[in-house]
Amino acid sequence: MMSKLCIKPTMAMLIWCGFLACTDTERSPIPDMQVSLSIDLNYQDADLVPALATKSFTVPRVATDKLGFGGVLVINGYSANGAPTLFAYDLACPVEVERDVKVIADEAGRATCPKCGATFVLAWGSGMPEKSKHPLKSYLVRQTGERKYSVRN
Repeated sequence: MMSKLCIKPTMAMLIWCGFLACTDTERSPIPDMQVSLSIDLNYQDADLVPALATKSFTVPRVATDKLGFGGVLVINGYSANGAPTLFAYDLACPVEVERDVKVIADEAGRATCPKCGATFVLAWGSGMPEKSKHPLKSYLVRQTGERKYSVRN
């Protein structure tokens, strides 16, 4: 009976340590700044409909738009089951952490920093780096209507 009681706290501590270890290397150094952006695939953002299409937002389109630290990058990528889905990231490179150093997306579902050369995978929603420590800062994309979405943090 005593050994079972000791195992539960030990397991909980191991899980907690594992959680802390993961969050340290996966957290983006990009500062938290407000993000609020509407995407309409029926009209002004129809260029995001094809698979792996990307669009960068660096200037607010309406007064209520908030574009994070370096702007917002949206990609029509793939969910875990392979279905098309939108993902959004901050445009600022997490290696350089400068507002004016923005990653550039390509047609293969990757983004590259023009200053340091860091490359990030966009297509699957992770923004994970291929060689650097930090991923791109990601933002939540929710469907709000027929082919309409909101990007928030």
